[in-house]
Amino acid sequence: MLSLIPLLLYIAAAVLLVRATRASPGVRQPVVVALATLGLLVHAVILFRSIETPHGLAIAITDTASLVGFVVAASTVVGLAFMDLAALPAALLTLAGLLASGTGVLTGFREIHAPQWEITAHITLAALAAGWLSIAAITVLLLSWQDTRLRTRTPMGVLGLLPPVETLEITLFRALTGGFIVLTFVLLTGLFFVTDVLAQHLIHKMVLAIVAWLVFATLLWGRYRYGWRGRKARQFTTVGFVILALAYFGSKFVLENVLGRHWG
Repeated sequence: MLSLIPLLLYIAAAVLLVRATRASPGVRQPVVVALATLGLLVHAVILFRSIETPHGLAIAITDTASLVGFVVAASTVVGLAFMDLAALPAALLTLAGLLASGTGVLTGFREIHAPQWEITAHITLAALAAGWLSIAAITVLLLSWQDTRLRTRTPMGVLGLLPPVETLEITLFRALTGGFIVLTFVLLTGLFFVTDVLAQHLIHKMVLAIVAWLVFATLLWGRYRYGWRGRKARQFTTVGFVILALAYFGSKFVLENVLGRHWG
């Protein structure tokens, strides 16, 4: 399967990054950046060929996940080129590869979007928001794992290759802020471009997305006003991400694979 090629390239870059971080912390590896970039290019070609049809964009749930993985990978490649995040990009590239491996797997029932710029912009913004918030979710997972090891005084193992807690939290809130801003535009474009929410089976998706937006807004306000961090930040991020995942992937799965329907 062609979709395994990005997975292999991303994992190869991740393995090399972990080895390089263990041997020479803080030293950027051009080979890692080159491999990740090659994986990103192959990912883009395979994904575009899977979703592009003469009638518009045909996006199955696995293609949607792959699109989110592409955003994660692209953001990670930028981070590799300009920032020192130790072995954190290895986890992100692995996630991107797993999501990319589903490209084109489901072809029986796919949601067809007419080739209109409004819909294309909405889908692009939604993928960007989901990708950045996925980066936040992975960072929270690693922070929670790190915190558990510290509290139980268990050897850090591979977690010792991650950046300091402060750097991880800065990365978390950067991803959260970017994802929240884009999610705001997603909701606004949805209000402008969607004409009949009930007829298009979008009501559950929109309600859950708004609830997730409120959770992230509360967290960012708490961070700005009261300096929230640590466990509280991790809890809010986890709840918001789970709700957002249910809003899109949960609703999409039920509609397409259980009810045999689609949005629009």
